[in-house]
Amino acid sequence: MIAVKILEFGSNWWARFGRDDDDRHWFTRHAAYYNSAGILCANRVRRHWVLPGLIRFNGVGEFNPHFPGRSIGETFWCPNPGFANGGNRVLFVRKAPKNKVPDHYLVTASSDRHGVLDFEKSDWRSESVWPISISQLRDRQEALMLMEAKSWIRSAIGIWQLVVRPGLPQRASLQLTEDII
Repeated sequence: MIAVKILEFGSNWWARFGRDDDDRHWFTRHAAYYNSAGILCANRVRRHWVLPGLIRFNGVGEFNPHFPGRSIGETFWCPNPGFANGGNRVLFVRKAPKNKVPDHYLVTASSDRHGVLDFEKSDWRSESVWPISISQLRDRQEALMLMEAKSWIRSAIGIWQLVVRPGLPQRASLQLTEDII
């Protein structure tokens, strides 16, 4: 198991509920909640995946689907990311203790905030970045990734590095750096 601290979610949320209509836990314990990268089209967020993938929370976990923002800054235990059903998968099982130092951080980069990423180039990210899901529609992009401290991504604006230190919101932040990596 790895410890993953959530810094931000992707734009796209959906749920799957239990299969038994007579089950009183159909919408709670037997539900699964998913998050992925997405692009806003008109009034709706859509998956325009160039790299399919998602993160998952089960209804029995310590995640409140009505208030997903309350999980920002929390660290969860997760099995190692895997590949199934045609895409990357990360299961968030349960919260880790408050004092647990994360192994990875869940980070979202978008063309609106971070500049356009060139996914065709091999040097758009450091080796320690694990892309979970990438959506792209023309020049609009969103990438949901697992990153380690000091890992980086390269955009048209520059190099963004995951800086981890006390004093930052959630003790970690994706920051534009002047250094050439």
